[in-house]
Amino acid sequence: MRGIGIDIVEVDRIAQKCQKAAFVKLVFTENEEAYCSAQGNPFPSFAARFAAKEAYMKAIGKGWANDAQFHEIEVVKLESGQPKIRLHGKSMEYFEQEGHSEILLTLSHTRQTAVAVVIVV
Repeated sequence: MRGIGIDIVEVDRIAQKCQKAAFVKLVFTENEEAYCSAQGNPFPSFAARFAAKEAYMKAIGKGWANDAQFHEIEVVKLESGQPKIRLHGKSMEYFEQEGHSEILLTLSHTRQTAVAVVIVV
């Protein structure tokens, strides 16, 4: 294990931010936006994905290293239902440069809060 990160987010806070299209475009990929928007209440899913991105940055221990962008850290759902982080752009370059090999992710949310834990191997 090379790093661990955790983040907890208030769903209402993310819901307020998501009212601005610019925030959604800045933080989430098109796939994430489509997935969350398809949920009955999209905001717990948006909040969980936001928490995952923050937890990932904590796990690699560099903050927003090398001008990484939120949308370069994408939360996808595997066929099994398991969430997974897929990296793009500078975030992927940094991950590979540092010799990391795997990202483990777990998410959970209620109507009020969302939490994510990330382990980088």
